[in-house]
Amino acid sequence: MNYEQVIAELIRWAERNDNVRGLVMTGSASAHETHLLSDRDIEVFARDVEPLLADESWWSTLGRVLVVERTENDNGQPTRLIYFAGGKLDFTLITADELSTATYERPFTVLLDKDDQARSLRCVPAQRSLPDAESFHTCVNEAYAAALMCAKAVVRDELWPAKIRDEDLKWNLLQMIEWDHLARYGTAYDTRYHARRMNEWMDADIRTQLLGCWGHLDATDTVAALRRTVDLFARLAQRTAALCEIAPFDHDGLHEEIELILSYPARTPG
Repeated sequence: MNYEQVIAELIRWAERNDNVRGLVMTGSASAHETHLLSDRDIEVFARDVEPLLADESWWSTLGRVLVVERTENDNGQPTRLIYFAGGKLDFTLITADELSTATYERPFTVLLDKDDQARSLRCVPAQRSLPDAESFHTCVNEAYAAALMCAKAVVRDELWPAKIRDEDLKWNLLQMIEWDHLARYGTAYDTRYHARRMNEWMDADIRTQLLGCWGHLDATDTVAALRRTVDLFARLAQRTAALCEIAPFDHDGLHEEIELILSYPARTPG
């Protein structure tokens, strides 16, 4: 997909459509960090987003559409993730009156501003927050609940459910990794989003340990990966709790319970 041509065509469409008042491109393209597989993230500001949701012809003509994800972002704004042959466009539809007050954590590019509202836009690096005791212990409890259920599933010879619970554990591990870095390097430290560009911001020793935290679809490998994941999680949780002055958790008791579960006779397949 020739993104320059596609973006130019999108701008021409927006100029003709009186409902659309502005276009802003965010993401790697605006930060000049594109890869051959990078998509383009476009915010479409419209007086009324409903017609754009009802009639999808405005993006369906930009290329050969393969897959469409119709969802919402964390702010409840409708998004359309369009997988074209040779490329991908991620659209977020936003009401036009929000254009003048929008802020961005990373570089952005104003593609169209019919009402001269984008002059006030600014880039404000995110200040992330450290966990309080409640959020910290919620993360720890969710992680260890997933670990316990993963261990039980392995012993029951339910490897797919074990992998599902392992995914829950991994999400909480990622949260703890982020908190650990913020606690040591400051809340302005950029941990990106969903572990993206982890080789740039995540400490090398943690990345090395992560190499052993995913296993194949067999019991022995899954158990080994579970133990490594729990060990890493506990180490980071202990360090984060100390730095944030949060009461410690009984990690040893949890590890003992996991090992007790794993010591039970495994269910025989069939």
